[in-house]
Amino acid sequence: MKRNPVFSSMLLFTVVFVILFSSCTQKKNDYVKIMHNPFLYNDVVHKLNYVIIYDIFSPPVAARVFAYSNLAAYEVLANNKDHLSSLEGKVKGLNNVPRPAANAKIDYPFASIVALIKVGNALTFSSDTMKLLADSVKSLAKDAGMPDDLFDGSVQFGNQVADSILSWSKKDNYAQTRGSRFTISNLEGHWTPTPPGYFSAVEPKWPTLRCMVMDSANMFPPPPPVPFSKDSASEFYKMAKEVMVTGNTLDSTKKWIANFWDCNSFKLHVEGHAMFATKAMTPGGHWMEVVGTICRNNNADFYKTAAAYTGASIGIYDAFICCWFTKYKFDVLRPETYINKYINQDWMPYLQTPPFPEYNSAHSTISAAAATVLGSMFKNTAFRDSSEREWGWPDRSFKTSDEAAVEVSYSRFYGGIHYKPSVLTAYVQGKQIGNLVMSKLNAKEAKSLK
Repeated sequence: MKRNPVFSSMLLFTVVFVILFSSCTQKKNDYVKIMHNPFLYNDVVHKLNYVIIYDIFSPPVAARVFAYSNLAAYEVLANNKDHLSSLEGKVKGLNNVPRPAANAKIDYPFASIVALIKVGNALTFSSDTMKLLADSVKSLAKDAGMPDDLFDGSVQFGNQVADSILSWSKKDNYAQTRGSRFTISNLEGHWTPTPPGYFSAVEPKWPTLRCMVMDSANMFPPPPPVPFSKDSASEFYKMAKEVMVTGNTLDSTKKWIANFWDCNSFKLHVEGHAMFATKAMTPGGHWMEVVGTICRNNNADFYKTAAAYTGASIGIYDAFICCWFTKYKFDVLRPETYINKYINQDWMPYLQTPPFPEYNSAHSTISAAAATVLGSMFKNTAFRDSSEREWGWPDRSFKTSDEAAVEVSYSRFYGGIHYKPSVLTAYVQGKQIGNLVMSKLNAKEAKSLK
């Protein structure tokens, strides 16, 4: 029987905590070694990722959770100016983040985890799981010998920063977009729902959310898509036929690549008259796992680890806003729709088509953004990606984070869910966003953390 990925991850997380707990019981009052271990930060984000999987958040919503949660942790750590500096004035609308009193006793790494978990809890549904996570971290600090006054001051400050970030998050227009519906135009060349679920378009008002570092959702506009045409001699027809021919001739490696980067958080399966769904990581969640791997490979300390997660998650968040603006502006039909209507009515893509317009590729955009941030922060971004083992896909290895982002783009073309120009323009768009994120991080984060 195939194991449940969410359950397996929860078990793994518990094992990691037991190992850390065993370490601290062997050497009491060694709370600095335990609570400043960057693996603790990795594991907390990993746990949040699996809560998001369980709660079945759409990719843009998941990106929002990661961005605010990591930013809260970052802003706590920014009070230790030997490592980081606040992003106030660099992230849009971020101001008046609480600062500690001069005589405050605070362990900043511990307080940052408190803030991360509190924001993550507020933005997800699985409160019991997140409370258990918070209690586990606090018990870890206590059992590692953290003095009571330092423990209390750290929890208090972490909560203060989390509350400030949550208050700021409520001004991003997210709540006002809940329940928004997309009106299908029924015009030729425009998006329509696709099988098997024929779901409504996801998050049509996402471009109206407040950006974090971009000036606007349209700060990095890609070129217009190929003009629609059903003429067999047209560029659009040839572009669609290329998707079909590629999908019909996939070798085992291309199928592996498509599946590895599928990241369909709610995949519908139809077997005869039965229908069921499976859960998986979102694209942003997959990249959070990559961030953790690269940080561990480079022996990044707690502060650099937090900075890497924050930079990547901000890039992913803004990339979704930018890409979603493009998607709903041009409202292009998916290859599956075009091919079934004008070329071959029986053709099916290798991957299940996501429920939103085609141009351009969100996974390509967010991957290029995250990869660019990681490439800027680390000299070495070679990594072996094992994050898809829970779903049965073998590891893949990459020499650079950018190499992985390029592969992501082609995976969407191999999967038959994007035309090739869409993934190529999206990759360029994502790199622009990633470079902007790094320009907003001050010189300390961008350079001396290497």
